[in-house]
Formats: sequence, structure tokens, C-alpha cells
Amino acid sequence: MPTIIKSFDAGLFGGTGPVSSLGFIPLIFAIGLYAVYQLYARVSDDPKRHRRLPLPPGPSRLPFVGNLFNAPGPSRWLTHLQWRSIYGPLAYLNVLGKPIIVLTTVESAHELLNKRAGKYSGRPYSVIGGDLLSKGYNMFFRQYDSQHRIHTRLHIRSLNVESAALYRPIHELESLQLVHDLIEDGRPAKESDYRDIRPVDPTKNFHRGPASSLNVILYGSRLVKGDVESDKQIDFFYSCPTTNIMQKETLVDVFPSLTSIPRAISPWKRRVEPLFRIEAAHHVNNLRAALARPGYNAAKQIVSSSERLDTGMSETELAWVVGTLYLANGETSPNILSWFVVAMQEHPDAMHEAHASLDDVVGRERCPTYEDRPRLPYIDALIEECMRWRPVIPGGLDHAALEDDEYMGYRIPKGANVSVSQWALTRDEAVFGDDCDAFRPERWLEDKNLPNTAFGYGRRTCPGRHLARESLWIFFARLLWAFEIEHSVNPVTKEKRIFDSMEYFPFGVGQGPLEIEAIFRPRRKWVEEIAERDVKGINEELEKIKDSIGAAKGV
Repeated sequence: MPTIIKSFDAGLFGGTGPVSSLGFIPLIFAIGLYAVYQLYARVSDDPKRHRRLPLPPGPSRLPFVGNLFNAPGPSRWLTHLQWRSIYGPLAYLNVLGKPIIVLTTVESAHELLNKRAGKYSGRPYSVIGGDLLSKGYNMFFRQYDSQHRIHTRLHIRSLNVESAALYRPIHELESLQLVHDLIEDGRPAKESDYRDIRPVDPTKNFHRGPASSLNVILYGSRLVKGDVESDKQIDFFYSCPTTNIMQKETLVDVFPSLTSIPRAISPWKRRVEPLFRIEAAHHVNNLRAALARPGYNAAKQIVSSSERLDTGMSETELAWVVGTLYLANGETSPNILSWFVVAMQEHPDAMHEAHASLDDVVGRERCPTYEDRPRLPYIDALIEECMRWRPVIPGGLDHAALEDDEYMGYRIPKGANVSVSQWALTRDEAVFGDDCDAFRPERWLEDKNLPNTAFGYGRRTCPGRHLARESLWIFFARLLWAFEIEHSVNPVTKEKRIFDSMEYFPFGVGQGPLEIEAIFRPRRKWVEEIAERDVKGINEELEKIKDSIGAAKGV
């Protein structure tokens, strides 16, 4: 008998006197509550109930093909924002029978993907990316199953908060190298002429800096500017097959039954198989090289953890476990840095506010370090605002509904793609205010509880978020300490070259500005002197840092 009924039963039949009529009132109330609970439990578990609910509103659909011809195009996130004012927090599409739910508010994303994480921890099934290109080894495509959880467990010791803090000296070295490289790339023909600083497209430098930090952490070696092998490593991770397929849906993904067609008449199978071998070989070669290098690297730690946990993973799968971490960071940090440059060009007042903070706390005798961070809250606010103002994954990464569900009286069908529109979320006036289109770092100082949507939700939250935050802080702080970031100038008209800050590069998972060029003007001669002085001996210092990390981790 339920506890609540037992308590009433004791009161009614355990006493010595007759039961008064008033004694039945709480009894009847309790029985009524229990009956309602049982009814709710049965109804809520009834799958037919969900099927009786209406689907969320959305654009009109045609028979058979649904929204095939009116689904949003490449800049779909702008359409998602418009949909919020028309349809509300949820919008529904159906493309060739595939249901798609678009979330356009912070509240809806938090309620479904965080609070109900178990129902939305899946990924849309990808035949090409998940099955053929990576054989199930890439966590991004894998469903939230036992193997996914093992991969996550192997990542944790290398990516948790404590580990991310240990890697700070690596980021300090690479951020210093970035400052030095930007000075050299923009150096004027005349040594003393600051007016003739050459404009720079910083994209390659932004790729190398964070990538080198990550390469040291994962594989134990730096990526050096101008080095052929380093350039190959960087280029591979920006052009490898799984990176290029992440945001694409092929005909086989729309119609998975096509996978049953024999290989002899399946051109996609014949084309994809060698691509898997190429990418797998690259990851395996990186793993083997890392295991042979002296000092700490995360590859060693992951292999050691795998052996301790007796996972039974092959060398190829372990290589993918490590390589996937590289893929995940490959485009995000460089694109955040690129949007930072655009923001500083368009909003020099924010840059000058950061300069004032840095001059007050750090001065001109040294570079900023992590020890300065508690006294530089504006830098953290500026980073948060850059990620909000121009999210690098504006259309979001899709989750998949693992079972029927309902929200706000609408049905969310099992198997639906659940798209988290980052652009719409970061323009949620209910959370970020009426000025959410404006670039205003102060909002993060005024409200410490504002949500960051950049690193995902629920069980699909980015495992490298702590590492990324540590890296971004020192890169931002040192770029701001070192430079006035200005628009470049047209050499003919002498007018500022101003690019459209709403134009995203159309390809890739993380997306930066379509065009970027800037003058990185050293704030004074002392910037060059300190950068030149401190960049010497980086490689020797790195070996000491790796040994220190290994000792701290016991690896």
C-alpha cells in the first residue's frame, strides 16, 4: 500500500474512538490525489497521447515532399530568427518525410536539451559521416550509446577543468608566438614608420596558434609557421572528409535504405571507402608519433586510460578518439578570433576599454598572464560577447529526439532532428535585452547569470569547452595588450576597407567572416621589444612544461 494511504489508514483505524465525518475529508482528498497521479502516469506513458497532439507551427508544406522547396537556404539562421516572431519558440519542418524541430529561444533549448537531456542526446543518423567515413569512431556522429560514453570517459581526464589549467603555459607560449608573427607580417618597410604597417589577413596565423596549442596537448609537438609538415597537419584538419561532411546531408542520409544497394552499383561506397582509409591513416600516424615523443601528451594518457579500463579498442579507434578532439576545435577557436578582429574594427570603444584595463593591471613591462585574470573581468566579458554577437556555428548542431515528447502543448515526434538555432538564441530579447543586436560586453558584467550558448547543450555539450575558454582568454588578452586593431585602407582611394560583418564564410562547421583584413598596429615600441625578447627559447621552455604537466598528472 502506498505510504500516503498508510498514514491515513493508521489515523482512521488505529485510534480508540469513533471516526468523525471530518476524518473522511483528508482521506477522500488523498485517494483523489492518488487516482489523479495514477491516471497521469498512464496517460503520460501512452504513446498515442503524443500522436494526438498538434505539431508545432511552421511554414506550409507540400504533399510528399514537405518543405523540400521552401526550407531555409545557406543562411538559415536568419530565417530562424524571423520564424520566432511568427511561430514562437518552436518551428516545424518536414523534408521528404524527415521531421525537423527548430528551437529559437534560450528557454526552449534549456528545457528540452538540458532538463530532458536523456530524450535529446541523439544525433541525426548519418550514413556517410557516421558509418562510411568514420566507421562509427567519430563521436560527433555517434549516437549516445555505450561506446560514446567510453569515448567521453577517455576524454575527461585530458579535458576537465584541472587539466585545462595545467595547459595554461602552453597557451601562453603560443599566444606570444601569435603576437610576434602578426608584428612580423605587418612590419613596415621602414623600421620606425608606424604609419606604414602592412595590412594582414590573420586567418592563417589564427589557424596556426590555437592549432599548435592543441597539437602540443594532444600529440606533444608544436606546429611551426613555415614548416612543411606543420602546414600539412593544419591543412588536413581543415579539409579532411569528416570536417567537410558535418553540416551536409547527402541523398543516402535522406534515404538510408539506399545503403542496402550492393557496393558494385553504389558509387558513394566506392568513393568514401578510400577517404576513410586516408583519414584513419592520418590519425594513426599522429598517435604513433605522439606515443614515441618524450614528455606528456594527451594521446599517451588516453591510451593508458583505455588499457586500464580494458576497453578493447583497436589502435585505429584510439587514434580517432584523439583525432576527434582536434577536429572539434579545428574551426571554432580560429573563427572566434576572426570575429573578434571584426568586432574591434567596428567597435573601437570596446577595444580601448580593454586597453585601459590592461594598462592599469599589466602595464608595459610584460605580457598579461593568467595570474592577471581575476583583475581583468572586461576581457572575459568581451570574449563572451564575441561568441554571442557572432556565433561561429550560427545554425547550431542538430540533436535527435529519441522518443516522442511534448512541449508547450505541441508534439515532438521520435526521430525528429532538433536544430538549436544559435543565431536566434543569441538574439533572445527575453534573455539578452532589447539591445541584443548590439555589441556590448558590459551586459556580461551587469548580469553574471547570462547563459553562454556557444558550447552546446545536455549530453552533447562540447567536451573541450574548458580547454577552449583557457586558450581564448590568453589569446584575446595578449592581442589587446599588443595592438590597435584597425581597418585596412584601400591603397588607391585611401578609404577604409570595411567588410560586411553579417557575411559568414559559407562552408565548414564553424564559420568565420567571409573576408577579413586588418592592420595590427603595435601600441608602442615596447610591444615589439617584449615580444622579441620573450619568444626566444620557446621550444626549450615547452619541453619543461610538458615534463611539469606529466609529473602533475602522473603520466
